[in-house]
Amino acid sequence: MIKNYLRYAVATAFVVASGIGNVALAETELEAAGTAGSNDSFSSAQPLVFVEKIEVVGTIGALDKATRTPISDIDFYSFQGRKGDVLRIDIDGGIKTTSDPLRSLDSLIAIFKPDGTVLRQKNDLVLTSGEVVDDGSLSRFDPWMEQILLPATGKYFVGVTSDARYSNGTMRVFLDQGSTAGNGNDGFVPLSTSNGRYTLVIERVPAPTLQISIDIKPNAKSITTHANEHGKIPVALITSDEFDALKADLDSIRFGPPNGTGTTGRCNKNGANLLCHFEKKDAGFGEEDTEGMVTGTMIGGTPFEGRGWLKVIPVGKKD
Repeated sequence: MIKNYLRYAVATAFVVASGIGNVALAETELEAAGTAGSNDSFSSAQPLVFVEKIEVVGTIGALDKATRTPISDIDFYSFQGRKGDVLRIDIDGGIKTTSDPLRSLDSLIAIFKPDGTVLRQKNDLVLTSGEVVDDGSLSRFDPWMEQILLPATGKYFVGVTSDARYSNGTMRVFLDQGSTAGNGNDGFVPLSTSNGRYTLVIERVPAPTLQISIDIKPNAKSITTHANEHGKIPVALITSDEFDALKADLDSIRFGPPNGTGTTGRCNKNGANLLCHFEKKDAGFGEEDTEGMVTGTMIGGTPFEGRGWLKVIPVGKKD
């Protein structure tokens, strides 16, 4: 911790003196490669302190390609976030070239609110919806999440682990308080991309559009929906100091996957918030989507957007 705070102080002084606002700090996961357990829970999460950007080199389990039995591992990191901050979280270098002596890692990432509930999570990029493989990555299996609005000041947690897709079509997901779920094995499969080294990048970014908090399926224990199924999905638009949901132009509000056109819905006042209901079959979600996005404008024309995670289940699957 002393090392982290010294770096924070030096970086802050540099930002003030130079006017440069995107100073990247470099950290290494404290857990040794080939082991697990030292940062596998919120209570033992490795603390990070950064001004604008930090890069952490970490390892899920084993590095050697010859290691047949992978280690079941989840890495957690914590940091202090401020209400209204907008972040980008990215995995780089997980998937490697065939000539690289180190194992490739197909990763799953998530950020958790101070109360331990999942704020956003991502496993694979959805290239068909316009997401692109960014610099530092070779594959859509190195996920990134952007425009992450922090709803409160407090300690946030970021989790990194192995992604998995099971025989019944469901995928591995993070649950509230940091556990994971998925039918079948636990996602750590011999001779697979379930262990390997990665670089985690967390950075504060400017928001080109007013970012708002949304709650998909409020009060639901499982944020799931079936692709193209009939029925409605409720989404709450949350009022904050920067956003008055009751002053939104109701005709402008749309919901669907990021980069999609989405669909309009029916919105009603719910206390200080808006509760909108959208037709599932019109929203345009596909089986690979893991986020829902609300867009709209305020009365007067100011645009806004908000994102939340959801799990899309193929039609006909029960779990």
